[in-house]
Amino acid sequence: MAGTRTTPASRASFLGRLASAALAALLPALLAVVPAAADEPTPVPPLEHIIVVIMENKSYDDARVQTYTASLISQYSSFSQSYGVTHPSQPNYLTLWCGSTAGVTSDACPPPFSPYTAENLGSQCESHGLTWKAYSEDLPAPGSTVCTASGTLYTRKHDPWVSFTNVNHLNEVPYTQLATDIAYNTLPNLAIVVPNNCDNTHDCPIATGDTWLSNNLPAMISAVGPYGLVILTWDEDDFTPVNHILTVFAGPMVKTNYVSTRRINHLSVLRTICAGLQIDAMGGAVSDSIITDVWNPVPTSVPPSLLSGVRLGVPRPNPSSGEVAATLELDAEHHVQAGIYDPSGREVRRLASGRHAGKVELRWDGNGADGRPSHAGIYWLRVAVDGATIQRTLARLR
Repeated sequence: MAGTRTTPASRASFLGRLASAALAALLPALLAVVPAAADEPTPVPPLEHIIVVIMENKSYDDARVQTYTASLISQYSSFSQSYGVTHPSQPNYLTLWCGSTAGVTSDACPPPFSPYTAENLGSQCESHGLTWKAYSEDLPAPGSTVCTASGTLYTRKHDPWVSFTNVNHLNEVPYTQLATDIAYNTLPNLAIVVPNNCDNTHDCPIATGDTWLSNNLPAMISAVGPYGLVILTWDEDDFTPVNHILTVFAGPMVKTNYVSTRRINHLSVLRTICAGLQIDAMGGAVSDSIITDVWNPVPTSVPPSLLSGVRLGVPRPNPSSGEVAATLELDAEHHVQAGIYDPSGREVRRLASGRHAGKVELRWDGNGADGRPSHAGIYWLRVAVDGATIQRTLARLR
């Protein structure tokens, strides 16, 4: 297995502690996944939440030695051969968003050839019933189309979604909204975080960005829960032809203290995001390869021989104020019992009972067995297949 190990370190943040209380109810939920040998590639697990944080214009060697960033590398998985696709910034952001530079070679605002209609992460999330938001620091208002704000702290060149016609622009919000969404358990399935041009180190020292990360990333890692992922990456390096950048995958689903030596770029990251969210890849990401060497199989009491033919999909939409659905896939006929459970372990609603094969649609309309609407809060979709249990976390809104 290709990889090297580094020395662990750790830091904490006020925002992480603030969010932890609201997210404590999520922690007991454990998803059974197929154990695999450490030397074997592991497919991308279904991910309930992905947060992508994009920093600016620093090389791999400069970024990886910063205090907090080094602690992330030691705790999670990183890539020693990660590269931007071009210079300057704007085409890199476009590639992460839609799998193409769209022919853009500058940071012009609005970008050349826009507005765009190509498929992208936002349009794919919306068409698959998933939620998404872009949280941009110093964005003056949701859906704003300004080129700059707060001097040059906000610049539209780092927000490619603004230039697409096939997404809901009310999902483009100021960064301050993220703390609220974390606190109220309304984090979308996909979140893209764009710090301002000081905090992302575009215009300020790299230590400033590292401090910002130390104050903000712990809350994000907690917020994505046990089946989530935080991706920290840089758009490009410090303008060298090599364009060598740092990318880190953080969260409970990835290996600890693992440095992958496989070569990746923004297309590889985009392809992997699509696989984790179970949406269609787009642009150049379609022909790129999924990242498979960083995932950490979780030990489980469920027999591997059973799980090799059983798969429970991600509930969608989640969170939800209405109906939520998930697909159970069975390779053969099995005895299935499925239901919705509250945090006390009480069954709220039975969804399936009996012998089933093939694809089974599990749907919950948000009501209890008595037909009354369930309260807002955390619930579990629990599925027993021949006695082995798999479960998913649900957040119900009112």
